[in-house]
Amino acid sequence: MIINKNIALPSNQKFGYFFTLVFLITSIYFYFRENNMAFYVLGACSIVFFIVTLLKAEILKPLNKLWMGFGLVLGMIVSPMVMGVIFFMIFTPIGILMRLFGRDELLLQFKAKSSYWIKRHEDIHSNSFRRQF
Repeated sequence: MIINKNIALPSNQKFGYFFTLVFLITSIYFYFRENNMAFYVLGACSIVFFIVTLLKAEILKPLNKLWMGFGLVLGMIVSPMVMGVIFFMIFTPIGILMRLFGRDELLLQFKAKSSYWIKRHEDIHSNSFRRQF
């Protein structure tokens, strides 16, 4: 698999504001769950991220790169799993049912015929050949 390492990062300010919001929401959650230690720690992280984002967002660049790398690795793991689940949960049962009921949509089964030509029932006009795309 080819990995493109020259992926454009989101701006450091967007990254900082995003994590400020994430830490703020989780700290509010822990406040209502009455977990004071987590509330104070996450609230402090939220404040630190907000101040750093306002004053000097370039400091967040290594964290931004690390976060994007984590997202790429996670995408390489999760995407094939989701595609496999879709295939085995949707397409495989449909294919099994079609075989059980004897459907041959691709016309793969050999049938002894004098000709395998498929006749079209519609008229062909010369206008259908113009501007095909």
